Amino acid sequence: MTVKLIAIDLDGTLLSAHTHISETNIQAVRTAQQEGIIVTIATGREHGNVREILQSSGLETPVISSNGSVIHDEQDQQLFTLPLERQAANEVLQWLEVNEYYYQVHSNRGIYTVNNSHQLLAMEVDRLLSTDPDPSLLKMLEAMQFHHENTGFLRISSYTEIPDQADLYNVMALSLDPEKLQVGRDKFSNRDDMTMVISGSHNFEMEHKQASKGFALQRLAEHFNIAIEDTMAIGDNYNDVSMLQIAGKGVAMGNADLEVQSYADEVTKNNEEDGVAHAIYKAMGMTIPSV
Repeated sequence: MTVKLIAIDLDGTLLSAHTHISETNIQAVRTAQQEGIIVTIATGREHGNVREILQSSGLETPVISSNGSVIHDEQDQQLFTLPLERQAANEVLQWLEVNEYYYQVHSNRGIYTVNNSHQLLAMEVDRLLSTDPDPSLLKMLEAMQFHHENTGFLRISSYTEIPDQADLYNVMALSLDPEKLQVGRDKFSNRDDMTMVISGSHNFEMEHKQASKGFALQRLAEHFNIAIEDTMAIGDNYNDVSMLQIAGKGVAMGNADLEVQSYADEVTKNNEEDGVAHAIYKAMGMTIPSV
């Protein structure tokens, strides 16, 4: 096969554990682009947040965001959206608020989150530490607090404050309490009007029934008149499975769960070993340059 379009996940894939893109991965993406290959990001993150990451790395690509609910081209023009039906989204948000879950809402206006979201997580950690003094819980809470304070969220006291005119693409709920997390996943896993995806060990996300990274990759390939057989997808988590399966070549990261790897055609190195760069150069028949 001749690879003409590569879709790359961010967290756990293109990004290191320290959430930056290595110079080796940046150079691999640029080399692919110089060879005439279209490279797109395909992530669960919100579009504006992705652009910030790309700009800081000096990269310009199309972006599939919010787990396939939105597609922008490299000039930042919106190509496609698939928002949630508002009543269904409100039902999810109401349940999350009543049951005191942390949540974020991706929209065409930015990311909404409730003012007391970090306090909700802190309360969970306090309860968990009383029975299991695991220091990693405090580290996760500190990391989330930093993210909460340094991300340009649109802060609200309730989902009812989100304007009716806003398009909602994704509702992400998070809990550090394994039992509480499972309750939420079980609550929404069988909805027939929405899809639940899991992009991390502590979350679940609700989106339009047809939204997925695989569906978005197919739409983007059609936009560029590229056969799906001439595409490659690289990812590490369960929300990447749809694109690993539909792409001509699916590449799982070495740090992916074994179940995720089972859906891929091959497995590359992990995200701390520039697994993306290794996969890209291999697809182009090149050897990764030595540092």
